[in-house]
Amino acid sequence: MFKKKLAFCTLAVCTAITFSVANQTAEARPVRPAPGQVLVPPQVRETAELQQISKRFEIGEAVLQAEFDRGWGFKELRHAALLSLASGKNLSEILRLKENNSWPRVEYLTGITPNDLKAARDRNDARYFAGALGLKERDILPYLRQNYALNDVLHAVLLAQASGSTAESILAEHRPPAHDWGYVAYELDVSREKLDAIREKIAALK
Repeated sequence: MFKKKLAFCTLAVCTAITFSVANQTAEARPVRPAPGQVLVPPQVRETAELQQISKRFEIGEAVLQAEFDRGWGFKELRHAALLSLASGKNLSEILRLKENNSWPRVEYLTGITPNDLKAARDRNDARYFAGALGLKERDILPYLRQNYALNDVLHAVLLAQASGSTAESILAEHRPPAHDWGYVAYELDVSREKLDAIREKIAALK
């Protein structure tokens, strides 16, 4: 009886050791990317994101990097950058206020109204996308001020370039779900390939 118990215990220990070693081996295996996927080191991703915020809001990368190192995330940096544009205060001033306040409280303390915030966003979006797409701010800003969605305005402006029509008439024609961008492009005699290229161009900038 004692020998049977000893043999059983020995078997259990060996099984546990084998499972543990196998588990550690599995955990130690490097993560392999899926087919077609490229793994980007975290530092590279961080740098690319900070560069994008810098271009989008015209704030120095060194300033953004310093605040990122203090613990602020990308979403917080983007919102603080927008409040900086709306208030005329620098990014660091906004973030120092945020340390002990909610975002609505920061907006109140800096005197920013919802209209100020929208106006700053519209101006900045028009500047950034006009520069990136080789357009004029006046090609984009009036439609943003009319409360058209940014994505719709960009589609309309680029389809106007491709077709010789006007962004205003294209926005009026775009009435989803029936009259989506595929329908509008077809009516403008813009090929599916050109529409896909427009979509890719817009997606690459956001």
